[in-house]
Amino acid sequence: MREDLIVTALALFRGKRSAMAAYHLLQGKRTIQTVQDGTFFNQLFLFGTLPHLTKEAFQHTLETLEKDQFITFEQDICVPTKKAEARKNACLATHSYLYQLNGWMFGKVERRFWERFSLLIQSLSHLYEKVSFAPTTHNVWNQQWVRGILNQYEHDVTPLNNQLYWECETILREQSTINAELFVRQLSRPRRVGQTKAQLSQVYKMDALEVQLRTQAVIHTFCSCAYNQQDTYLALSQCFAHNEVNRLTASANKTAQLLNQNVKLERIAAIRQLKTATVEDHVVEIAMSDNRFSIEPFVTPSIQKQIETVLQQQDDRKLRDIRNEIGEHVSYFQIRLVLAKRERDRYVRA
Repeated sequence: MREDLIVTALALFRGKRSAMAAYHLLQGKRTIQTVQDGTFFNQLFLFGTLPHLTKEAFQHTLETLEKDQFITFEQDICVPTKKAEARKNACLATHSYLYQLNGWMFGKVERRFWERFSLLIQSLSHLYEKVSFAPTTHNVWNQQWVRGILNQYEHDVTPLNNQLYWECETILREQSTINAELFVRQLSRPRRVGQTKAQLSQVYKMDALEVQLRTQAVIHTFCSCAYNQQDTYLALSQCFAHNEVNRLTASANKTAQLLNQNVKLERIAAIRQLKTATVEDHVVEIAMSDNRFSIEPFVTPSIQKQIETVLQQQDDRKLRDIRNEIGEHVSYFQIRLVLAKRERDRYVRA
């Protein structure tokens, strides 16, 4: 499946980026270039799906794909063939759960969420039957967190148990049967120890990477519900480290904090000792990631309309061509902001 993911990433770039752009996306490199590439080409869901992919292994795969006529190279640009396009379509049709992945947003918090969630499930089920157990995680902090939650229901954990059951059932009902099974069978309860991904790979005769990604797809869905619908998913939201979720790169996040204080771009550049162009990159990243962010302070509605008019004629145009058609009174920064907002409105998922 690893090769399928690589072909899919390369094909989605449509010959507009180098092969290394696909490598950085799949490996999960948190840079503005990666998030821009992933967003503009509607494949940010692939971010971090192959975190252990080495450059050597990636290069070897490229050589194989070129030999098998899935890709060709034009200077530094990787151009997918019709075979690659067909393989990409087949991969996404077979593995539609990939669209549920949001490693850019939840990659840093998914492990803690899973450890807390699975330990809470284990604790509640064993408390219900009044039997002792060995915890699924050795992480002392997560063990203390679960004790703290349970202590809030010292006399009766039934309300928590019922709420958590409803929330899990609500989410899992919307998952495919196979994904729900893989998720649930990894949970421990009395007389049944949760199975490992390696064990499930053998049971279902499924590639280990596929088991991992299917599980992540469900976990990211749980994370999304816990993060975005806290009032509905009360129990799950407690398992979630909300303060650790950030759609932005670390540097862009610092710029965002200054923007929220109404600091001008030139001043931000001076304060942070950065080039103005770098700060502009951060603003583009923020525009792509935050639905609440308005680009109007940087691009007037009339200029937005001019840019949109040109984009409607041909969606896939170079910045230079767009600017030449509109005029030099419009900056590349303004064009990129309109493109960022456009792609965000189309594709960025919560």
